[in-house]
Amino acid sequence: EKLRHGLMRQLFTRGIGHTKFKKTEIGEAPNDWEVVKIKDSPIQLIDGDRGVNYPKQQDFSSGGYCLFLNNKNIKGDSFVFSDSQFIKRGKDEALRKGKLQRGDVVLTTRGTVGNVAYYDNSVTFENIRINSGMLILRTFAGIEEEYLYHLMKSPLLKERYLEVASGSAQPQLPIRNLEQIYIPLPPEDEQLKVSEISKAVDEKISVNQKLKEKLTLLKKGLMQDLLSGQVRVLTI
Repeated sequence: EKLRHGLMRQLFTRGIGHTKFKKTEIGEAPNDWEVVKIKDSPIQLIDGDRGVNYPKQQDFSSGGYCLFLNNKNIKGDSFVFSDSQFIKRGKDEALRKGKLQRGDVVLTTRGTVGNVAYYDNSVTFENIRINSGMLILRTFAGIEEEYLYHLMKSPLLKERYLEVASGSAQPQLPIRNLEQIYIPLPPEDEQLKVSEISKAVDEKISVNQKLKEKLTLLKKGLMQDLLSGQVRVLTI
């Protein structure tokens, strides 16, 4: 994880194999990169529907047509669906905006600010909506979807969320503040390479975390056996 932190900062400011750099709002960046505000980039920021049709407590159930996200569903910069709530089709159709499309990135903007998740084909739910404490980031030509996901969860952006967030007891990240954040836009072929490297590091971390969990369980079981006397310790 320490390696990833340093590597991501390097990738999103220095790129891959560059020798010529320019001064930008995010520090030095390769000459052929663009550095623009989010509001001037090919990213659409989509808020959730906060109107009269916003679901009330009685509208939620443990199963249904459309998954309605809560902050527990986005942890560790990925989706977690162990504690999920759903709304019926009629309620879903009554809402105007805030529904995910494949390739969208979700960002939490209230309470726990800056958690990120990517709605790719690995997510089995076909109908998902964000709640009022989240934003959808949807890309257009000029920025790759997976690059956007890895960028938005990078240390470079995580630090900026905290800098522009408002409130202390209940931090919030308004759209107008998020729009002012500068982001790097390499050429699309380099975006793909950066995404591949970041994804490979994420997978390595995941493998190591699973191994650590197994070793922790093994140690816990062994300690219980030793302390209960089920396993005798031989001394020489």
